[in-house]
Amino acid sequence: MNLYSLARKFPTEEHALAHLMKVRWPSGIRCLKCDHDKCWLVESLNKTGKPRRLFQCAQCKHQFSATTGTLFHDSHLPLSKWFASIALMAEAKKGISAMQLMRHVGMTYKTAWYVCHRIREAMTETNPKPLGGQGQIVEIDESFVGGKLPLTSGKPKNSNKIKVFGIAERGGRVHLQTVASLKIEHIKPVMDAMISPEASKIATDGTTRYKNIIPEGKHIKGDHAKEIKSGDPISNQTIEGVFSLFKRGLIGQYHQLSRWHLDRYLGEFCWRYNRRGLQPWIFGMTLNNMVCRKPLPYKELVKF
Repeated sequence: MNLYSLARKFPTEEHALAHLMKVRWPSGIRCLKCDHDKCWLVESLNKTGKPRRLFQCAQCKHQFSATTGTLFHDSHLPLSKWFASIALMAEAKKGISAMQLMRHVGMTYKTAWYVCHRIREAMTETNPKPLGGQGQIVEIDESFVGGKLPLTSGKPKNSNKIKVFGIAERGGRVHLQTVASLKIEHIKPVMDAMISPEASKIATDGTTRYKNIIPEGKHIKGDHAKEIKSGDPISNQTIEGVFSLFKRGLIGQYHQLSRWHLDRYLGEFCWRYNRRGLQPWIFGMTLNNMVCRKPLPYKELVKF
């Protein structure tokens, strides 16, 4: 949903709140404590003197709001700004920085950063399915993010960079995550968890590290030097294109990322990439996850 359509569909805060309530309780409001179906509207003022809408259970007298217990929990930001932030992040192919969101929506940088991470939490795959089902071809590769090159000549040039391992179906879904190293003991568990046994082939760039962990009959061993010279298709072009797209966002939007939160950014990118054919519904899917996921306290987010 683009910003123009968003503004027309939710012209006021009341429209946004009504939609949020419909998304959270499609069959009617129920008490969050005892699940009773009789709740009364209670209008009061918050700490700043602004009106707020609470619901009170007719049975246990518990009071709650439409945002209680969700990723919107304990936020004083208007829902109209939340909806605009969700739309911007859901539509941004290469991501959007907190600084840019701060300028577009109108909030402090700290609030924008916190809002981005809560929306990012809604874009996290909770139970990801293995890739490569129904005989699909899977591609795997690794990449390096951030870090400065060491000055000493004795160390490998990528020793100070974060290692990212990637898996992609040709024409399908992708999965990216950081790994401690590119040794077999660190990448094999990821492959076992995220590559389906039904995958027909596994394509690599021919690196020897995959020789003993991929069955010979399934392994497509690429050779980029020969492929480029002959003009043949690159063996793992899909996953390399995914890494390239993520790095364009890193260079053009974020500029630099903390290693502590890198997996959150990778998860956001994969979630959006895997739904690239569902653009008309991606705003609604993100909003639904916002009300279904548990709150993300700021202290938990910055505990590193």
